[in-house]
Amino acid sequence: MVKRILCMLLLALMLPCAALADNPMVIDDAKLFDILEISDMETIIRRIEAEYQMDILIMTTYDVPSTYSDAVIQDFADSYFDDHSYGLGEDDAGFVYMIDMTNRAPCISTSGVMIDYITDSRLETLFNVSYDRLVEGDYGRAAVAVLNYLERFLEQGRQEGSFRYDAETGQRLSGLYNELTGTEMLVAAVAGLAVAGVMFASVSGKYNLKGGTYRYDHANASCKLVRDDETFLRQSVNVMRHPTNTGGGHGGGGSSGRGSSVHRSSGGRSHGGGVGRRF
Repeated sequence: MVKRILCMLLLALMLPCAALADNPMVIDDAKLFDILEISDMETIIRRIEAEYQMDILIMTTYDVPSTYSDAVIQDFADSYFDDHSYGLGEDDAGFVYMIDMTNRAPCISTSGVMIDYITDSRLETLFNVSYDRLVEGDYGRAAVAVLNYLERFLEQGRQEGSFRYDAETGQRLSGLYNELTGTEMLVAAVAGLAVAGVMFASVSGKYNLKGGTYRYDHANASCKLVRDDETFLRQSVNVMRHPTNTGGGHGGGGSSGRGSSVHRSSGGRSHGGGVGRRF
């Protein structure tokens, strides 16, 4: 009986591992990584998935068609994520870093709440920290660098003032993110009103001479009026027209860096991310 209970407990402990095995964390179809590099990647990925409940995939491939279109490369990464049931939680949160060896281009795809963490500026950083390593052929270290910075961004949390916008139209899709909760904002407002009330009462009391008296000595006062007949003749005004910011293609997302561009995969699901410089 005891052995049976122990076996059942062991099976229960193995179920999460079996579930993870259905979604490999590292897929090296292009054979670019060594065993130690894969081990490093899996260690970081397990830590991120346990802490933030987001699916992470690192993949290399020669299967992307030869193309000059970033959209084709992006859709390959997006669709692989969708078609192979990656993503955790109700919003299928996750992240893909793909090294496309056909077109020699890195690609990142984000899904769910991960879109909000990886803003345009952070996306650019992820590509920058891995680019030199890709050029040198150090693909494993490039992927590890991306994972290290990804974990750092998740620890830092969502950026204040971040938002989502449509990659094609530039239209903003969400409001600005505020780190303060509704309760915190209410407490701050009440505290601010209280301080303002105290300051108003103090200043008002001084002007109304409450709590004391004031006597004005007329003996030392004097007043002299001088007539000024200077005539105003003319005024010259130079008007300079300043160009206005029309918003452009990214709706301000690319300029501020705090926006997260959103597009749809061929399967119709929303993704963030982009394609980096060719190496």
